[in-house]
Amino acid sequence: MKIGIMSDTHGDIKAFSTAFEILEDTDLLIHCGDIFYHGLFNMIKDSYDPLELAKIVNAVKKPIIYAKGNCDSEVDQLALDFNILDPVRIFFYDGNILYIHHGDKKGDNELLDLSKKFKFNFSLSGHTHIPRIEKKGGLIFINPGSPSLPKAGFPPTIGKIDFTDNIINIINIDSREVVKTEKINI
Repeated sequence: MKIGIMSDTHGDIKAFSTAFEILEDTDLLIHCGDIFYHGLFNMIKDSYDPLELAKIVNAVKKPIIYAKGNCDSEVDQLALDFNILDPVRIFFYDGNILYIHHGDKKGDNELLDLSKKFKFNFSLSGHTHIPRIEKKGGLIFINPGSPSLPKAGFPPTIGKIDFTDNIINIINIDSREVVKTEKINI
């Protein structure tokens, strides 16, 4: 199974469409929140069109799991066929448990404690707009960065988990090159 991961699209139809095109070969998409609204501290790009993005997302013909971001609201939900209002989603696959959240509520230490209690081995989040793959205490932290509004000098990025090849990649959506990679072996 291949899982595409994105977060923090912030209403950018160009960024979402490019990310989706790169993740076309995946079986499932996971979005870690902040799908539409640009947020007070983010610039509005020319490709910002949240209503059009809702139409694009609704037309996607593969399963999508969303976790609510700090910029997502009940009004946003009215435009979508998929639930975006749950702050935490759990996905099970082949002995792996993915804890999907936005990343604005829990830090690494709290997530490590929760992972011991609830036995999840992946924490997928966004929020920072900074890509990350890091292993700590039996837990793999993945943040795909942002395809729309990257921060800290990073390019626009998305993520992919390939359980067949046991690899995690962070991909630059402009160059389509892998900028971070990690083997899945906890």
